[in-house]
This record gives sequence, C-alpha cells and structure tokens, in this order.
Amino acid sequence: MAFSQPTDEAQTPALCQFCEESSDLRWKCINCDVFMCQLCITKIHSKIKSSDQHELINLKDFGSENAARTIHKVNIKNMTCTIHSDQICCAFCTDCDKPVCINCLIESHQKHKYRTLNEVYDTAISEMKELQNKLETCLQFFGDQKERLEKLLLDGDKKYQEIKDKILLNEKKMIETVSKYAKELLQELESKWKPTENKIKTELSAAQKTEEDLIAREENLKKTLQSHQASEIFSSRKKLDKTLPKKSEERINCDILKTKFISGNIFEKQNTRSTIFGDLYAVPDLELVSTYQSDLRNVLDILNCDNKTAFIACYTEKKLQKVKFEENNIKVEENLSISVLTMAKLNNNDILLSTGESELQVYSIDKQFKTFKSFSPLKSVSVHVSKNNKIFVGLTASYPVTYPATEDSVGRVVVLNQDADLQYTYEYDKDNQRLLTSPRRIITLNDNIYIIDSVNENREGRAVVLDYGGKLLWTYNGCDIKLDSAKFYPIDISATSSGMILVSDQYNHTIHVLNSAGEVIVCKNVKALGIELPLSLSIDKDGILWISCNSWTADKESKGKIFAVKLF
Repeated sequence: MAFSQPTDEAQTPALCQFCEESSDLRWKCINCDVFMCQLCITKIHSKIKSSDQHELINLKDFGSENAARTIHKVNIKNMTCTIHSDQICCAFCTDCDKPVCINCLIESHQKHKYRTLNEVYDTAISEMKELQNKLETCLQFFGDQKERLEKLLLDGDKKYQEIKDKILLNEKKMIETVSKYAKELLQELESKWKPTENKIKTELSAAQKTEEDLIAREENLKKTLQSHQASEIFSSRKKLDKTLPKKSEERINCDILKTKFISGNIFEKQNTRSTIFGDLYAVPDLELVSTYQSDLRNVLDILNCDNKTAFIACYTEKKLQKVKFEENNIKVEENLSISVLTMAKLNNNDILLSTGESELQVYSIDKQFKTFKSFSPLKSVSVHVSKNNKIFVGLTASYPVTYPATEDSVGRVVVLNQDADLQYTYEYDKDNQRLLTSPRRIITLNDNIYIIDSVNENREGRAVVLDYGGKLLWTYNGCDIKLDSAKFYPIDISATSSGMILVSDQYNHTIHVLNSAGEVIVCKNVKALGIELPLSLSIDKDGILWISCNSWTADKESKGKIFAVKLF
C-alpha cells in the first residue's frame, strides 16, 4: 500500500526545458523545477552552481514512494510560513503542533518547545509506515475472513439445499408409499366387499319382487274371503294359485363382517419422526486434544474424576492407578495392586470394581478395599451406576468366559440398590431365550440399558439394548462400512449429552456413532489421529472423550496410550 502522491503528468512539457528541442524527457530537478533530457542534465544542469546538492528524479520513478520522499525533502527546505508568507519555516512547534518561521519564534512561540522539521517529518513518516503495515495486516485478515465467510455461506447454503432436497424427496416418496399402501388396502377391501355387495343386492331385489307378488296375492285372497257372494268363492276356487316361492336356505358368506382394520405403528406413542420418517443428526467429528503415554501395557478402563484426575486400570498387570493428567504427562498419585475389568463411582465417591472374581469390590474414600457383594459361584465382569444410583452388574459363570455357550453358561445383568440388595435380573427374553453371553460393559440412558456383549472366544460381539422391563429393543452387530477387519470387536460403550451412542471397535480402530434407535450416524476410523486398538471410552463433564488404547501384543515392552479427543 503506497501513499497517495500527486503527479505532474498534466504539467509535463512536451520538450526539454533547457534545450527546448528534445522530446525525450528523462529527468526532473526538484530544486530547479524543470524537466530535462539526458543530454541537458549532463551538459547544462551539471554546470549550475551547487547542482550537486540538487535532488533529481528519474521520470520512470516519478510516482514511487521514494520519489515522494525526495520531493518532500526539498519541500521542507522551502516551506513558507502560514502566518508570515515571506518567511521560510525553520522549526516545528510541538506545543502548537505546526511548522513555524523565525518571526513566529520571536513573536508568539518564545516559551514553546521545538523540534527540527526533518526530525518531526521522519517521526511522522515512521508512524504512517507503522500504521500502513497495521492496515495491510488488518486488510489481509478481513480479506481472508471475507473469503472464508463467503465460502462458508456458499458451502452451508449448498449443504442446506442438498439436505432440503433429500427431505422433500423423502416426503414425496413417503406420500407415494402411503398412497400406494392405501390404494392396495382399498382395492383389497373392495375385492372383499363388492362381489358380496352385488350378490346381496341381487338377492335383495329378488326378495323384494317375491314379497310384492305375495302381498298382491294375499290382498286378492282377502277380498275374495270378504265377499258376500258365495258364488264368488266357488268361481275363485277354480283359478286359485296355490304355488309358493321356494325358500332358499343358502346364506351369503359376508367376509367383510369378519374384517378389521388395525392402524400401523405410525400412531403408537413410542414411535418418533426418526423411526418413521428420518431425522437430522449432527455428524460428529473428532479433534485430537492431547496424547498421554501410560506406563501400563493397556488401559482397560478409565474412570474420570475432578480436576483432570482419573482412575485407570490394567487387568493383565493387576494394576489400578489414580493419575493426574498434566500437559502431556501422566502423574501417578496412587499405585494399587488389583485386577480390574471395569469401574463405577457411587454417590459417596466410593469406587466399585468388577474384577472377574465372585466378589464385587469397593475401593473406599479411606483407601481400603472391601467386598461390596459376593455373587458366588458367578463372576462379576462389569459394573455401572446409573443416574438414579442403581447398580448394574454383569455376571458370567466363569472368567475368562467359556465358549461356545452351553446350557450351563450364564450371561446375566443384575440390578442392586446402594445397600447391595438385589432388585432385578435380566437374563432371558419373553420366549425364555438367553439375552446375553458375556455382558462386558454396561451403561444406562433414558430408561434403557446398553450392553456390550461378547459372543465368542475371538471377542466378536454386539451392542444389546434393553428397556427397564427387560424387553429387547435392538441389537447392533457392526455396520457395512469397510473396515480393517471383517469382524466387529466392540470393547466399550459410552453416550454423549445429546444422546449419541459411541462404541469402540478395537481391531478395526474405529468408533461407531449410533442414534438411539441403533442406526449408524457415522463410523470414524481413528487411525488418522494416531489412535490404534481403542479400548475404553469415557466422556468427562466438559464433554471431552477419553480413549485408552491397547499396545501391540507382539511387543512386550510396548505401553498403552490415552488420548483426549474433542467431539464437535
């Protein structure tokens, strides 16, 4: 950005002002205020007294900032006073903030402070250049912001229109489908009724005609019987019609009376727009916030506490650690020796621990391990405390679980109160079929129970969802998105504040994001974030997703990592 400069193009003569012959003008002398050709600047101007102190400008540079600075230097030396027009300014009064001449200094500026004109000029140029640089930076920022906002507006409008078109298309398809179903039902209804209706109408018409004939014959017979002439009785006897219409015992089979219309699920309370028509979902993205190196081979479970502290557990190493996350480091505050599969915090801040043994342990706030409840001979493999302080415990007949499941196998979820009293058991469906094989993770959300269930020795599994009454609502067996593995290996399950369900898929290095109906919103491959073999999922009070990872089993020295990820 250059300063705006006046140009002398309109005042430039056609010929050199020295020789008045050459039109090849090359230079201007600011002191002499004349335009010259190359020859005259050498032969004539150079001979002028003190010409070596004159300021010359090449006309090709005339509009540049440097040329303006050169002109300014000459201007300063010849600047006339605004009060004393016959005087040249010789100083700058800082009190009045203006150039002054010698007369000004004597008359009205005697006690003022002064600076040289060149000094004030240089300061002004420096300030203007600094402002110019700031303006250029500011202009660049708002120019970039304008481009970004224009692109965002364009992309947003395009996406809006795309989704709108899909909604309208879906609406059209729904209307067409509903109309098609209604048309089919009406046609089916008509096929049931119309033939019967026609038959009934035919029979009714015949019955009406027969009735009319019988009424007429009966009326004639009454008249004859009421006659006072006995001869009329004898004459009528000869032409008396004694025939009667045949009575049909056949009954019309009216199927329409045995037909009933039952409206579909669209009118049932549990159905919503998302299950009937579809809904809008904010497809989440993941942004890596921090990476922490653990000294454990793997972190099978994370229990977030306050102030960036947490309990982390490694079952195979029989370690339970209380840690604090500091920048990119993990500070171990407590190191306890116990095998832990899952953890859950009670309302008194005691921590329940499922250990793969019969006893559900509790680590109390006074740092003591105690037995909360024994499920012998069954083994506790998962634990969860709901918002209403109900305790859900996953149980199996053995741990590690024996596959395949047999009649003696047990996959059960029990509900306890805070006093460890048994409240409810989830094990069989209404048809007395087993609901679960190995309930390794449990969460609750909106009166539903979400369970990660391992189904075989390869740790293939599924997500099973029950309502509080034990009714199976849906199961999720993975999606058809191409993954690293052909199998679905769910390890943990969590839920966001908005009700999205997150499932970690270990060997496919993915996080499956589901809606409340078990439909896939998105399946995120987290290898791009450097996250491999995701195990535990935990969302803290700030909405940060904590993902713990397994180390590669081939390297015994390898240690697991913990990642803090922002969902947005």
